[in-house]
Amino acid sequence: MKNKLINYHISNICLLLLSLFCVALHSSFGRPIWIDEFLHFAFGSYDTTAEAWKAISQSILTINHGQTGIYMLIDHWLMQLFGANIFWLRFPSIFSGLVLFLAAIYLFRLWGMPFLWQVIGIFALFAQTKLMYFVGEARPYMPLVTATVCTLAYYSTPLPQRSRPILTFFGLFSILMGVLFHPYFSVYWLAIIVFTYLQKLIQTGEKISINSVIKHTNIPLSVLGTIVYFTLGLLTWLRERPEFTFDPFYSIKKDELLIDFIELSHFEFLQKFLDPLLIIILVILSIIIVYPKLRKVYLKELISPVFLIIIALGISIFLSYVSFRSNYWILKRQWVASISLVPLAFVWLAYRISRLFYKINIILAFSWIILCFTPIVIQFHEVAIDNSQALRERLAQISVISKEEQDYFEYLESIQYFKPSKQQSQNVDDSNKYWVSLANKNFKQGGRVWKGFRGYYGHTK
Repeated sequence: MKNKLINYHISNICLLLLSLFCVALHSSFGRPIWIDEFLHFAFGSYDTTAEAWKAISQSILTINHGQTGIYMLIDHWLMQLFGANIFWLRFPSIFSGLVLFLAAIYLFRLWGMPFLWQVIGIFALFAQTKLMYFVGEARPYMPLVTATVCTLAYYSTPLPQRSRPILTFFGLFSILMGVLFHPYFSVYWLAIIVFTYLQKLIQTGEKISINSVIKHTNIPLSVLGTIVYFTLGLLTWLRERPEFTFDPFYSIKKDELLIDFIELSHFEFLQKFLDPLLIIILVILSIIIVYPKLRKVYLKELISPVFLIIIALGISIFLSYVSFRSNYWILKRQWVASISLVPLAFVWLAYRISRLFYKINIILAFSWIILCFTPIVIQFHEVAIDNSQALRERLAQISVISKEEQDYFEYLESIQYFKPSKQQSQNVDDSNKYWVSLANKNFKQGGRVWKGFRGYYGHTK
């Protein structure tokens, strides 16, 4: 018993260290900010929360459309507290990234996956570069992802366990994080409630009842989350809907959309092994469905992870369709929450198939495990090497501030409002480069956020 407890704690420490390693490599340490992050940083130049929120609220009607403003407000507080510091600007995303890995580990344990499979699950998540980039990005996408996975973990928890104080807090944290940080969360929240309820019925054989739906949904938490979601929405992103005239396929070309959607985004962690793995899985599912005896024993073991993958892909398609109908760009970042769910569900599915094979033949099971582990480990290794190299290069570029630079920075700090040249103002790209360059100078100097950045949002008095 004592040895088992020691092994449990050792595995926990190993998984925590692995999670910290993954977050650190994707934290973008030393990478300068760009214009979309500057939009958050500039609010650090306001003196009070009231002034910052007023500017945030006005900006959501224009350039910061479709956002709740909470990430920006938190960045305002962090910049007021710690000054111009890139780490603290991105801290909400970095913290969310760590919580994401911990929530994934909790999910794996709810799904009964042993230590080695939990490690592979973390590897798969880490290898999703279109997702993990946002760990080191000061924008609300990583909080959306984390809230989605945490919500899935909360609703996957058996009802008797949910009454524990720690899990009550976990549920509150998951829902509030989602509704406060991103409008897309509502779609995932509803889908997760339906999915986890149906999964419960499949596993237990219970029948649908109003009472079980109410208990599973957690009405008080759902009502609170809904009130916060719409109240904040009416104050920010729901006030006005701007009319767009963009080409939806400007960022992702129409003839490349399918490859980008499947191979380069949702299933990036499998690389070129995707086709053979999907073929094997389809063959397994077909055989199980065709034969009644197999269907009765094994189908319910595999249906839940398959269903979760379908839901994740379906939501991404839905969000892209909304962008298409709104004449807005179809962007990979719109899929980030689904991109996190697919590797989690796939590893879950692969684990359950391995158990099925183990009952047939141990060599068959071992071969399947190797086939699943190989692409994920290879991709993990390649991404880790690339990120480590990029980190070393950024660290090598960090230089000491000269006396001339310090004098120049002090001059900039004394200016109340910055203003790009007339030529820069007429060219959007030049104007953005002007503001971003000043912000990165402010980060280099450190100290408080320069007051001049209030000029970006038009405040010149």
